[in-house]
This record gives sequence, C-alpha cells and structure tokens, in this order.
Amino acid sequence: MPLIPIAMALAQFAPMIAGWLGGSKAEDVATKVVGIAQSVTGQSAPDAALAALQADPNLSLQFQKAVLDQQAQLAATAADVAKAQLEHDAAVYQSAAADRQSARQMAIATHDTTQRNLAYLYTLGLFAVIATHFYIVIAKIPVDPVTFTILGNAEGVLTAMVLGSKEFFFGSTSAGTKQAQAITEFAVSPGAVTTSTNQKG
Repeated sequence: MPLIPIAMALAQFAPMIAGWLGGSKAEDVATKVVGIAQSVTGQSAPDAALAALQADPNLSLQFQKAVLDQQAQLAATAADVAKAQLEHDAAVYQSAAADRQSARQMAIATHDTTQRNLAYLYTLGLFAVIATHFYIVIAKIPVDPVTFTILGNAEGVLTAMVLGSKEFFFGSTSAGTKQAQAITEFAVSPGAVTTSTNQKG
C-alpha cells in the first residue's frame, strides 16, 4: 500500500510533514511518519491509524508531539533525499556537457560545418517568423487565431534550436539553461509566463 498519500493526509495534524515529502525516496519519509501514527494509535493498518487520529483529538495531539520529538530525524531523512536528487541532476548535467564537448571536438577534427550551418538556418528562420508575426500585427492583417498559435509555436521551437546551437558552441550554465527554458516558454505562451512572473512578484 502506497504510504505517501497517507503521510500527506497526516500532514493535517503536523503541517511540516508536507515539506519533508518529495523526491524519489519520499516513501522513506512517509514510512517513518506513518509508523509514528501507527505507534501512537496502536493500529497496524495505515488507513486505520489515520482514521483513529481523525476521530480522536487527544490522539492527534499525541501524534503532533511524537512528530515534533522526531522532527530532527525526519528532516535529516528529507535532506538526504534532496541531496540525492541534486547529485543525480549534477551527474545528468555533467554527462550532457561531456557529450557536447565530445561532439565539438569531433566537429573540429573532421572540419564538419553541419552544426554551424544549422545554427545559421535556425537563426534566420527565427528572425523570419518573428518578422512575419510583427508584420501581421503592425499591418493589422486579419488572420485566424490559429495562425498566431502556429507562429508562436514556431518561434518557441526555433528559439530552443538557436539556444541549443549556442550551447553546442559555447557551453551552458544552470542559470543559462533556466533562462533558455523561460525564453522558450515565453515564445510559445507569453501570457502564461508573464502571469507566473507577476504571481511570484
């Protein structure tokens, strides 16, 4: 029986639990939290332990106290999960960077100009689509809304390709990757990106 949904439900009694659940090993945290609930209520079944806490305020207070008593241990487990996820992300990024470096070296050694030519093609295509988009707006040419959607999608795809070519030749950083993602999302759906930005602000 998956314990994460039960652990999330138990967060109603100790809200800090929700902050500990996440990552690929969240089940470990959930197991410990549910174990506390089972110990406090004397119920062997996770769902029965949850039901007992919901039915008895005194038990819920005991559960809160027990969670607080083991807060350091639970937080440490959650931190280990976050650390493991960061290490995985770093390994994936390093592998991708190594692949790009290998491809660059091979292109230099073989005098292959394919990537350079594609970079020029993507850039010219992007500017052509953007120019078309602006011309339609400025000239007030009546077009079907679907056309704007297609243009926006084309801009997003071409932007991603241009940024990908940039990374091939110059490499990338974590911040640059996030910025590239934001630019691509803006090109495809500017309304959604600006709304998200305003909400964060």
